[in-house]
Amino acid sequence: MEKGDIGRTSALYVWNGFSVFWGSSFSTSPHKHDTLQLTFDIEKNFLVKDQNSEWTPYAAAIIRASHPHQLDSNGSMQLFFYLDKDSEIAQKLTIKYLNETDIGVINTSTIRTLSNDFFKTLLASKSCEELFIKCHAILTELVNVQYPEKRDNRIEEAIAFITKSADKNLRIKAIANHVCLSESRLRHLFKEQVGQPIQNFILWMKVVDSLSMVLKGNKLSDAAYSNGFWDISHMNKSYKALIGVNPADIAKQEDSIKIVSCTSMKNFFSIRTGLMTKLEDETPYKWIEINSK
Repeated sequence: MEKGDIGRTSALYVWNGFSVFWGSSFSTSPHKHDTLQLTFDIEKNFLVKDQNSEWTPYAAAIIRASHPHQLDSNGSMQLFFYLDKDSEIAQKLTIKYLNETDIGVINTSTIRTLSNDFFKTLLASKSCEELFIKCHAILTELVNVQYPEKRDNRIEEAIAFITKSADKNLRIKAIANHVCLSESRLRHLFKEQVGQPIQNFILWMKVVDSLSMVLKGNKLSDAAYSNGFWDISHMNKSYKALIGVNPADIAKQEDSIKIVSCTSMKNFFSIRTGLMTKLEDETPYKWIEINSK
């Protein structure tokens, strides 16, 4: 197989606010993502360039959201993280590693978890939960995040209201009224407690839930309208911005790569805290995985 924009992708996992995939044989055309990108080489070095630089080798790099760049896998395999650019952890990573540059170096020698053995065990993960915990370990080695012991009950109720509502086009004002908060207070408290803006949480939820439908074989139009997108074009634009690929391409590739939509009907797992939110007291912790293989 010749190198190209798609390359050989072993797996793609998508959570609310975060996605990860690994693969090789990439030699991409100039492109950008509306997410913060972290790339780690599993074996040696990969190459990156932008309009202001020539091809440069990296063992690990961070690329600013919406910054055009090209990547060459250089005969190796890479692990890619894409984070909601407005999340607390993405903003801390941006401040720490990018400052006045658009492509930054991550010094893996100072990070104890970023070893070949750790990466090998990460790639062998069997579930959304197991993989998330290992990815979260990497992120918390890179930046310090303070973990609240428990989220505010009103935020827990807001998450429950959003995830259980039949109306996928909920207005934030309606959510605020439901939990007896002003709209501005809800926005502030949600970002503080969850680490992700509430409007981003809702959009990512639409992507993750519609992806589950796509992988189950539902029509793209059904997946779009059932999850609150205006139309297929709106869904395509959201997918491209957040996970770098559109739904039609995912459907075409599902026989050759492992694709997992890490969603749940009753629980939400926060990229900021690693905390699980139970929406019903006696509901067991469950991830719904859609594996095309």
